[in-house]
Amino acid sequence: MKVHHIGYAVNELESAAEKFHRLGYSPSGTPVDDAIRGVRIQFFEDRCGVKVELVAPLKESSPVSGWLKKNGNSPYHICYESLDIERDIAAMQEQGFMLLERPAPAPAMGQRRVAFLYSRPTGLLEFVENVHGPLDSGPERNGSLL
Repeated sequence: MKVHHIGYAVNELESAAEKFHRLGYSPSGTPVDDAIRGVRIQFFEDRCGVKVELVAPLKESSPVSGWLKKNGNSPYHICYESLDIERDIAAMQEQGFMLLERPAPAPAMGQRRVAFLYSRPTGLLEFVENVHGPLDSGPERNGSLL
């Protein structure tokens, strides 16, 4: 499986962005509001190509708000690229993962569909649909996640 990014839940995007910049991450794009999910998102990348997605709540009812109340600013999820998101979701459900959000377009991902799954042993996972091959430059990969 190819990791696309690591999601970090943050209370306030600007101050977290400053700290990640000091850790060697540079912004890749500008912040994007996802009104449906109630979050503001900004991606950062280091010199090795590791991507971090900062996820801040836009409203109290945002799913990330509850996480932040319990855990504070912290890692939130791992996102994997998927060439067949429906098949990968079914395979994960067979392994006991619970589907939290069916595939739906995500503004921060260029309107590619994303889905969220959860299991107690692994926590929250995100899949991003990848219909045109690897989302990032690099070696070509074939097949699906599983």
